[in-house]
Amino acid sequence: MDKIIKSQFTNDKLTHVIWRHSFPMFSAILALFAYDLLESSLVALSGAHSLASLGYTLPITAAMTALSIGISIKSNNQVVKHACLAPEKLANIIINLIASAAVAIFLFSLIAMFTGNSLLSMLGNNALSIVTDPWFEQDVVTQQNNYMAIRYVTWIFLMLVWQGNAILRALGQVRTASIIMISWLAVKALIAIILLTPESTWYQGGIIGLGYTHAISDSLFALISLLAIASKIKPETSVITKESFQLRIPSADTFIIMFQQIITPLSMAVLTVIAAKMGNSYVAAFALIFRLEALLLLMPMVLTTSLPTIIGTNFWSGHHDRVKQAYIIVFAAITAFQLILALTLCFNNDFFATFICPQDGVINHIKDYLIWVPWGYFGAGCVIVYQSCLNAEGKALKAATVAFTHRILLLLPLTLLGVVINEKSSFFQGIMLGHMLAGFYVFYLLMSKYNTNHHTYHQTQKQHQTLALNEEKE
Repeated sequence: MDKIIKSQFTNDKLTHVIWRHSFPMFSAILALFAYDLLESSLVALSGAHSLASLGYTLPITAAMTALSIGISIKSNNQVVKHACLAPEKLANIIINLIASAAVAIFLFSLIAMFTGNSLLSMLGNNALSIVTDPWFEQDVVTQQNNYMAIRYVTWIFLMLVWQGNAILRALGQVRTASIIMISWLAVKALIAIILLTPESTWYQGGIIGLGYTHAISDSLFALISLLAIASKIKPETSVITKESFQLRIPSADTFIIMFQQIITPLSMAVLTVIAAKMGNSYVAAFALIFRLEALLLLMPMVLTTSLPTIIGTNFWSGHHDRVKQAYIIVFAAITAFQLILALTLCFNNDFFATFICPQDGVINHIKDYLIWVPWGYFGAGCVIVYQSCLNAEGKALKAATVAFTHRILLLLPLTLLGVVINEKSSFFQGIMLGHMLAGFYVFYLLMSKYNTNHHTYHQTQKQHQTLALNEEKE
């Protein structure tokens, strides 16, 4: 990390620092979620069954992305910590992180190939075979299998794109990271339009075109990301040795962070199973809702790309008062933004639902979602940001507890309760309450943390930093 950038993180006015390093990623994250929604909308042009087919795969592909992001989070944290405490080892640690991640994802992809069909069956995918036109549906199932096979094979490229982006941001190269991500998604969107639009000469139909879309764009930008990282490592300050290429056993924090990222896809899987019990139209709706949810949480997601680096740099540099101040600024902004957004969506649900999906059987579900669920997104947003910042402070276990409480202990039970009360409306009300209570839980944790004795707090952080340094030496 450049000394000037590090000085900005620890000395400049926090609102300016957060804005300066978040704004370049705003367009990138907006493009990411807009692409996801575009992808689902293009699939919807092939019919509701194709959309439902995609819906059943989303928990699995979301888990693949989540593991890739989990690895990238660990890489980001490690690069930030070494930039503050041991900059001479930066090149070594970056090369080691990339090599270790590649091996890990290769092993995960092998496991996924052997268990993929079983996972789809557990999600209720067998319901896809109950149709009036068996020849058409068999084509959809075959495309689904081919699509997933392509995604498993190209998983390593997806991981390299995310990891490369996280490392660049940790080095303070936010603009470069933003440009690469926007370019990646622009290319991916262009390929998707060419392959998934029925009027196109290259139309593939169903979801098989998605597989080709991801394969081409992910492999290309994985290479570009690696070249960008290589250009940013300064040989005069970071000496590359043979230790750079030695694979190490992942630390406990690595597995905990990966577990954190799996919690959200796991909750998505359970919601998909619940939706499958209520009908394929609900699964088709969730194929859009899962993508729409990410777009509606745009602001918190943008902050997760910049705030962990800012928090981590100040934390490891000993500026704990700035850490507290950053939390207050960000949580207030998230709460205000999400509540205004919820109000807008609630009173314009008919327009947005019709705009998003052309399928009549799915529109009503999306309307119910827009009326209720966004009111709880201030809580979901605060959880997402707080969890990412706890990881940056080296508190992976606490971050995992926050994520588990949100998605497993609050969201799923309240959703099931809503289904029992009233399948059509209370289902979405339960989801809303789960997110909302999770937000109040985060506020409680933050207040408890900073209401403790100030001296004790600083002593704890110093001990934590000393232990972390000892672990690195070992």
